[in-house]
Amino acid sequence: MQNTHSYCVRIAALAISSLFSLSSVAAVNSEQTTEETSQNNTEVVGYKLGGSLTFGYESNIYDKDDHRSVRNLSWDLSLNSPINKQYKVYFVTGAYRALEDETGDFWNDSLIKLKRYSIYNFGESGTIDLSGQLTIPTSEASRDDDLQTALRIDLPVGFKVWEADISVSPRIRKNFHQYKTAGGRSLTEWIYSLSMAADYSRNKFSTGVSALVGNTVSYQGTRRDTFDYGASAYVEYQFTDVLSGSLSASTSGFYTDAERGNLGDLELFDSDKAIFGANISLSF
Repeated sequence: MQNTHSYCVRIAALAISSLFSLSSVAAVNSEQTTEETSQNNTEVVGYKLGGSLTFGYESNIYDKDDHRSVRNLSWDLSLNSPINKQYKVYFVTGAYRALEDETGDFWNDSLIKLKRYSIYNFGESGTIDLSGQLTIPTSEASRDDDLQTALRIDLPVGFKVWEADISVSPRIRKNFHQYKTAGGRSLTEWIYSLSMAADYSRNKFSTGVSALVGNTVSYQGTRRDTFDYGASAYVEYQFTDVLSGSLSASTSGFYTDAERGNLGDLELFDSDKAIFGANISLSF
């Protein structure tokens, strides 16, 4: 794939290997788990690799001959494996083919994520989780800015309202660049944001809305005067146990960040542009 250095491929391969290694350790420990430990939440579960492969098409609905037209084909791979009943590890990567302007194939950033479920429970359905993720700078934009990695901490709070699942997640991300500026620009060191989502499912049909608001702080300590924000909505239908399809609408750059969580660059927002997408997902 053009514009992708070989070291990024090696890093991605190492991340996948790490995921399988962690899962293998969980499987070995599962065999050694005694009957006593199987009765508590720290029980190690057997090896189980799951995930999804998603193919999508995104467009801002402008005519393809219009200079404002944006059209992309994309694919995203998400892998996950439980370590025990409370911890799960994830690996996410993806790429897209730009059909307009600077055409070609480009990687998105990849990430490794560890999630701790139910650090605190409240009410009848309320839970507080904790997750941390490391960014692997496989995208062209991250490499151009000499991003070495980024660490993001999320504290999702989830609960039910009637039959809808509500999530409110404060998030903070620390970037680690090789330099504090790039091309005369001051680079972003901190990103703090609040993600909110509401989802409803009935039989094979799901729908939901989400919103994100946040701000950034540069390495020089400069904070923006205004907050960036965005919103998205989707509908999804489960055709079979492994095949689903969805339609979405969102502000530019928002949907990928809110759903996959690996970009985190609020400069991608463009509230004057709506992006519409259609996706097919295979789950395993």
